[in-house]
Amino acid sequence: MWKNLAPNLLRQRLIIEGTTKEIVGIEQIKAYLLELAKISEMEVLENPVAYTAHDMGFGGWIHWKSSGAHFYSYPANPPLFTVDTYTCKPFSIKKVVEFTKKYFNAIKIVWKEVKV
Repeated sequence: MWKNLAPNLLRQRLIIEGTTKEIVGIEQIKAYLLELAKISEMEVLENPVAYTAHDMGFGGWIHWKSSGAHFYSYPANPPLFTVDTYTCKPFSIKKVVEFTKKYFNAIKIVWKEVKV
């Protein structure tokens, strides 16, 4: 059972999933995560890290002063990407979703804010 253990601490969580014509690779992931920081007005503590999961796709993350984001891409048909953002600072969901859709020229995109 879930219980909010810190109700006075702001937490914002967003999950975005989308499909693309081609799988999102390592360099695209790093560049996207840096741009995502700008769009959501987050302070970057470390440059993004991205890696190959070989036949399972690619992944990456970025560390922000107020938390961060994870990114995963999968060789599905069509290719799928997932962005998980968790922050202790508010950001515009609309701006982030619109930016992500345009950035990857997504075929389809869905999102969900996870309420604490």
